[in-house]
Amino acid sequence: MSFDDIPESIEDTPVLIIQPPSIPAAIPVVPPIIPDPIEPEDALSIFQKKFAAKLEERRLNEAEIEKTTRAKAHDDLQNWTAQRDVRLNAKKESNRSEEQVLLESIQSEEEVGNAWERVTKLIDISAEADTKKSDVSRMKKLLIQLKNEPIKA
Repeated sequence: MSFDDIPESIEDTPVLIIQPPSIPAAIPVVPPIIPDPIEPEDALSIFQKKFAAKLEERRLNEAEIEKTTRAKAHDDLQNWTAQRDVRLNAKKESNRSEEQVLLESIQSEEEVGNAWERVTKLIDISAEADTKKSDVSRMKKLLIQLKNEPIKA
């Protein structure tokens, strides 16, 4: 073959056209049926199938148990939150009323002229002295004396 035999353009090259054989219209085309692979039924494969089924059953049971547990926990949390809100509101209300009573008592004590009376109301005189702490009986006596006989200044 020489360089003279090579065509200069693609248009000059001969084209080979291959047509598929014609299929008669009367014969339908059906893909071949491949049979399912036959699995050996030995002891290991039987055990693996049973074990896989058992694991799937356990997984479904655990999922159901987890779902019910989560629902119960959610309900318990809502109940606890509601009870906590009730307790907090009750405590707030009692604190407000106690504060109001305290403010009224402080205001009424300011009107009283004897300052030592106010001091003795702040101190629990009837309480017993603790043995581990220092003795404060002398101080209590002094405060009681000052309450009854105020210093004239």
